[in-house]
Amino acid sequence: MQKLDAAPDFGTPLHERGGREAHARTSTFPIDSGFGAELGDFGGGAFGRFATAASRAVSRLSDMQLAWAISAVLFVLSAYPVFLVEVPPYQDLPNHLAAVTVITHPAQYPEFVANGFFKTNAALFSWLYFVGNVVGVKLAARLFALLVLGTNAVVFPQLVLRFGNRQKMLVASLFMGPMVHNWFVSMGMLDFALGVPLSLVVLMLLRTRAERPTLLNGVAICAATLCTWYAHCFAMMVVLLLVGLHIVTRATWRERFEQAERLILPQIPAIVLVLVSLVKQLTEPVGEMTGFIRLGSMLPPWELLYNLWAEYFYAFTWLSLSSFFTALVLAIIGYRARRAPMTFFSPIGLLALAGLFLFLPYVATNWFHVNSRLIPYLWLAALVRVPEKIDRRLAGLLALASVLYFASLGVDYVRLDRDRAKFTAGISAVPEGARLLPLIFTRKLTSENTRSLLHAWGYYVMEKQTSAPLLFAHSQSFPVMYRDPPPPRFNHLVLESFAPSMRSKNWMCDVLRSGGVAENDCQGAWQKLWREFWDDATPRFDHVLMWDPSDEARAQIPSRYKETFHADHLYIYERIDAPDAAVVPPRPDETSAGAHPD
Repeated sequence: MQKLDAAPDFGTPLHERGGREAHARTSTFPIDSGFGAELGDFGGGAFGRFATAASRAVSRLSDMQLAWAISAVLFVLSAYPVFLVEVPPYQDLPNHLAAVTVITHPAQYPEFVANGFFKTNAALFSWLYFVGNVVGVKLAARLFALLVLGTNAVVFPQLVLRFGNRQKMLVASLFMGPMVHNWFVSMGMLDFALGVPLSLVVLMLLRTRAERPTLLNGVAICAATLCTWYAHCFAMMVVLLLVGLHIVTRATWRERFEQAERLILPQIPAIVLVLVSLVKQLTEPVGEMTGFIRLGSMLPPWELLYNLWAEYFYAFTWLSLSSFFTALVLAIIGYRARRAPMTFFSPIGLLALAGLFLFLPYVATNWFHVNSRLIPYLWLAALVRVPEKIDRRLAGLLALASVLYFASLGVDYVRLDRDRAKFTAGISAVPEGARLLPLIFTRKLTSENTRSLLHAWGYYVMEKQTSAPLLFAHSQSFPVMYRDPPPPRFNHLVLESFAPSMRSKNWMCDVLRSGGVAENDCQGAWQKLWREFWDDATPRFDHVLMWDPSDEARAQIPSRYKETFHADHLYIYERIDAPDAAVVPPRPDETSAGAHPD
């Protein structure tokens, strides 16, 4: 008899449990005790009878029907928060929305040039541009978010079913909640978030072709690889890595040539596009185009370990902490089954993914979160290794963790949307076509794992076609690019960091001293930097948006700007014509009335 306080069983086969077999048949998830009891008998009571009836209904479903049922549940639970807000609170999304505004009003933004639609990392932008022209950009953004969540919800169960079986798919479904609405979705990196499930579709098609090549299968692979490349080149590069390792690890040269012919030929168009994209990425202009910032960063091992959870399973705030338990259990399962043979996600493939994650930079050239883009594939390699059965108590805890995670999404969407409302409350105080300078001193308010207000200035661009000095524009990978490099001070890579760095003279002085620079008059140096900034900014911008500035930062604003709006953390200033006009700083409790843009 198994003790009640025994450690949860992570999937020991029934035939290895000796005298515990009868007990194990009813203490594992899912159990296999005949027709109508795939998930088990849940006992008496109203809930027990309902759950037992549901489990019997599940047992009558075919494998494919069950996969679609799981997908439907995952989609509903991960997508419902999108219907609670006008725009999903994803970090980078407002910047992309602003880019669409720039493209559709070229005469108002001569400083930018469009990069076109036929390029990688363009699925979101193309969708916002073309679908947005029909239904509006905000609704188009919500629909694309639903598309990404739906694709994840459909593909993940199919992946486990194709690489495993029905029982494994049921177990794996307990882990899929935070993977459907993952960190890349919360960040607004929706092209990559879509590229991951599309790359899994490619791998599933390739697995079939490795055994039974057909013309139809080859055409499907060609189309799927092109779609994956269009969503994000990096996802296609992971496919090529895993396929290449699969080919070279075949037992004989004959098998290697056979597999190469079957698996590589349908991918040739996408491979060519990947190579072209890489060449463009590696040869992009730097220096003046990037504000003379050297883009590159490596992370220490302990931060990489944290990112394994935080940059995939962790959503917005600590309310989604239950996902840590999900990740921990899946990590244990994946580690225990790391030597299990698996097509594409083989031990060699898993080792290669882990090695690249450890040794690739976090930032390289114009790509950010480089090694973090391997995290989804590490977790997916663990997902396809789940056992056919786990302890029923553990299954209950995993289900509870998923429920808590999905509940946290709804709460956080609403909370972050309130933050957006506070940030955009001053839209009515900004005239159409204003040359607006956004200075974001604090990049988040409620969110802890994303900087949800970093690009919220984009809503002013959308509503009033204001200037867009913080628009992603230094790389051909973005929808638009600088026509000519701006002064380094106003390059978005530099300007984005100026306000938080200059919020306090003490912060700046501490940074200088930590770098070995001891400024005799640090306060004077800080004020001098502000004066130089405003000397350059005042002729260029007729309005200034400040979010959460310190009193000492506000004191540096030239007298040519007068406050026209103040609510909560938001300040709007307008440049006045008289250069000698004095402006008395308002008291902290003074606010100006202004209508919310919505």
